[in-house]
Amino acid sequence: VWTALNTNKKLTEARRVRDCGGERVLSRDISRGYEAVPITCVNGVDSEPCPENFKYIPDNCVTSPVNINKDITHLQHCSCKDNCSSSNCVCGQLSLQCWYDSGRLPLDFCQREPPVLFECNHVCSCWRTCRNRVVQNGIRVRLQLYRTQTMGWGVRAMQDIPQGTFICEYVGEVISDAEADKRENDSFLFTLDDKVGDVHCIDGRLYGNIGRFINHLCEPNILAVRVFTMHQDLRFPRIAFFSSRPIKSGDQLGFDYGDHYWKVKSKYFSCQCGSLKCRHSAASIQTPDHAACCCDASSSFTVCPVLVSAAASAATAATSASAA
Repeated sequence: VWTALNTNKKLTEARRVRDCGGERVLSRDISRGYEAVPITCVNGVDSEPCPENFKYIPDNCVTSPVNINKDITHLQHCSCKDNCSSSNCVCGQLSLQCWYDSGRLPLDFCQREPPVLFECNHVCSCWRTCRNRVVQNGIRVRLQLYRTQTMGWGVRAMQDIPQGTFICEYVGEVISDAEADKRENDSFLFTLDDKVGDVHCIDGRLYGNIGRFINHLCEPNILAVRVFTMHQDLRFPRIAFFSSRPIKSGDQLGFDYGDHYWKVKSKYFSCQCGSLKCRHSAASIQTPDHAACCCDASSSFTVCPVLVSAAASAATAATSASAA
């Protein structure tokens, strides 16, 4: 009975939206001007309002004791007088090489095991416009928060995006693993598994940016890369999303949450990405191959974000994908 009533409600809402002429613009800019490019929010599916259960921030923040080493005397920096185009650039050498080519990652960038990127910082002698500064310049592509049919809130491109383009960061509170264990809601945790010390997380639940809404896709079109800009404390990288292939305007953005994530979450819901190659659909979860895949998986990142919006209730979460 409840399912029938819920279905009828959704159909009624969809009909109301259709009669009103399509998608409703809920916000002209969810970042409130904190991003260089406005991020609109639209809904053409139901009556869900623009998410307001978090505070939009453009950079990671700290709300609990976390000792990030930001001592500038410890920063390795370059003495370049040019555009940091020389192979002698110290910052480029820290990254094995300067990976940026006209502001993008090259086509031969290793996506399976992405290297850590060290951008030039405020101690460097180079200009603020040097080629080795991309993530620190913020979002430069047009994105939109929109209501999907089956995955709650999602993020889509509003322009064609070439491969290797910086999309956005995953931003939130930087917290310790112990603090993460104390928090009841693990839906927006992104673990910074640096393998060099204590484990820390980025929690985008209460404070975050557009990255908190990015869904899982079994055929992802973006990848996460560790980047250092204004400090070089290896425990606390910035998590930057880059396009892993060309993206068309209107395409939903998504990255692979990883098999470890689905090993836990598949007990509660299945993937709704709709791909013919979906590895975590309701049907595939029942197969022995799925369990073996999850048990044998390894990943450069430990990804914990369920990214379920406040709009996705416990009832719908049982049958819908993890929604951003």
